[in-house]
Amino acid sequence: MEFDRLEQAWRSDANAPSDETQALLKEQLMHTLKTRRRAEMLLAGIPLTTLTLFTAVALAVVLERQGAGWPGIAMLAVCWVVMGAVLWNGFRHRSRDTGAPLRDTVAGLLAANRRARSNCHVFWAMLPVFMLPLVMAVQRLQEDGRMNTSNGWQAMALCGLALAASAGWNLLRYILVLKPEQRRLEALLADYGA
Repeated sequence: MEFDRLEQAWRSDANAPSDETQALLKEQLMHTLKTRRRAEMLLAGIPLTTLTLFTAVALAVVLERQGAGWPGIAMLAVCWVVMGAVLWNGFRHRSRDTGAPLRDTVAGLLAANRRARSNCHVFWAMLPVFMLPLVMAVQRLQEDGRMNTSNGWQAMALCGLALAASAGWNLLRYILVLKPEQRRLEALLADYGA
């Protein structure tokens, strides 16, 4: 979303636009919200489908080997907890319709920002929890003879680097994108209420 254009329109002296201009601005904002919602649904559907597929495969392996491979199930359980928390955040942080379309649109953008920030918190909280089943899975692979010690260390290093990169990316996004966006949206809502 182009906040500069929105803020200029919001804070300008001519903040009483014609009906045509006001309808155009509302249409642009609603289009932005619909695009964001579609993207959120797609981005939620991809991991949900993938997680379901991986879980089915992992359960088939565990059942076939009479319980071997349970650390993978533990890792997937952590992933399901994260997915549940993300979906819960989607329902928890929703904007309410107040009958003021422009205010509701900005409130909807702020609710989306709150969801994204809450999802970052979930990710950071579950990151250390995920490490325990990961270590158990690597140890189990070594005990079964399917992975030697050096491969185990490489797997742990690779997973650790991937998780660290993901944590860093989420932290940068939180600091550089989500927090400034939150402040701007809250200022716009405060101006609207004034």
